[in-house]
Parts: sequence; structure tokens; C-alpha cells
Amino acid sequence: MNRRDFLKYSFRGLIVATLGKGYFNSTGAQVELVRVPVRIKQLPAPLQGMKIGLLTDFHSSFIVSKDLIKAAADLVMSERPDIIVLTGDFISGSTKFLSGSIGEFKLQYLERCAIALSQLKAPMGIYGVLGNHDFWSGSASVKAICDTLSKRVGVTWLRNTNVELKKSGASFHLLGVDDYWESSCSLSAACEGINRDSIKILLSHNPDINDDISLSKERIDLVLSGHTHGGQVVVPFIGQPVIPSKFGQKYRQGLVRDEERQTYVSRGVGCLLAPVRLNCMPEATVLTLT
Repeated sequence: MNRRDFLKYSFRGLIVATLGKGYFNSTGAQVELVRVPVRIKQLPAPLQGMKIGLLTDFHSSFIVSKDLIKAAADLVMSERPDIIVLTGDFISGSTKFLSGSIGEFKLQYLERCAIALSQLKAPMGIYGVLGNHDFWSGSASVKAICDTLSKRVGVTWLRNTNVELKKSGASFHLLGVDDYWESSCSLSAACEGINRDSIKILLSHNPDINDDISLSKERIDLVLSGHTHGGQVVVPFIGQPVIPSKFGQKYRQGLVRDEERQTYVSRGVGCLLAPVRLNCMPEATVLTLT
């Protein structure tokens, strides 16, 4: 074999190996449990050590298995969280990129997601918000998602609203908004009736909600999001050149600080468009408040 052929076949082999690794990472054989300590200023003593289990971007579909979603749920449950939050895109359904039957909402995938999440339990409850793909699938699909996961998993939906939660006499507010790209998203409605000094944790599928928070000058201590998939396919030395965020790479993944406010962006569980995750494993997250 001459040098040119050697380089050609080596390059092809590298591509095949890379795609194979990306596919393996998307199957659920390797879901990473990410433990994140989050320091919140003036956190009441009874809330210190409180664990929040975060799961997002399931994208239940023909390329995302029930086993993958269940593996992520099992990891969260292994940490015995005080509260569990789900931040949207339960299905892929309709997208802006696909049309026809491949992009339609199918009840079987919602059922698959519900079965996989059915073992979730937490003393302070399970709360959820919807993602862009949930909304893009239409109002009937949104109703089916909310009804099914309320009945089968016990999800309480926070659609531009909030709930006060208490632990050992101390309280905080958990807020949720509709997807940031939807006209129904209302941060002001979610914050209504809350004392400005209260500890506030906001669920928003899309981390770009930070733009509204900054403009409104609302005091939010922690934002929990997904949406970006951490890039899903992250190329060595290049990264992920396209992120569905107006802030570019800032909210791609992990804990991001904006002065006193922090945002945690999970890489999520499932995949979109192709069953490949490269240098970006599926994630189940447990955040511990300190």
C-alpha cells in the first residue's frame, strides 16, 4: 500500500470509528451521572444539602429507546433527590427540519417515555415544563404530554406559574415558563406574587430565558435548562459550531454564572435527527444546594 492509499484508508477508518463511538454514546450504554454543587447566597440552613434531580431532552422517538431514558431516570433515583425536575422536549415530534410522517407526533413514543419515567419519585414532588419540540407538535400533542405524564409519572406542570415548597420550616419558590421560543412564555406571570427576597429556582427549557431575566431585573437564584444537548456532536479542536442559542457557546452546557444568578444547562438524555453523540454523553444530573 502506498502512502496516499494508507492516508485515505486511515482517514476513512477514523470517520467510521468516530461515528461508531458517537452511536455507542447515544444508546444509553454510557449515561453520565453528573453531580453539581450549587452555592446560593443566603440559602436557609434547612435547604442546605437539598438535592434536585434534573432530566431533560428525552426526545423519545424511533432513534431514542425506552432503555436510554430509563437508564437516566435510574441514575437520578440512585441519588435519592428531594425533588425532581423535567425541563422539556419529551418527544421529537414535529420539527422545523423534517416534514411528513417522520416528523409527526406519535403516541407510542410518548407512552415509551412515560413507562421509562414511571419509577421517578421524590419527597417534594416532580415538576416539569415543556420544550420547543413539544409545542411544535401542536396543541393536541401538548395536551397529551401533560395529561399522560401527570397521570403516569405524577408531574406537576409549571406553565408560567410558581409553587412555594417547604423543607423543615424553610421555603423557596419553584417557577416554570413555557418554552422561550413560544409567544405564551411569560416570565412576569411566573414571578407573580413572589417576594423579591425569596429563593427562586426557575425551570426553562431554553437557557436564553436569561435575556428576559436580565431585561426585567427579576431576582432569580438558579435557572435549570436543557435544549442545547451540549452540542450533541462536539468535534475535537473545533467544538460545536452551531448552538440553538442567541448567546452562542455561553449556555452550551454546565454551570454558568451571571453575577448572582446561576444557570445549569444539561446535555440532556436523547438525540435529535441522528442517533449520535460525540464527545457529549447523555446526562442525568443531581444538583446539591449549598
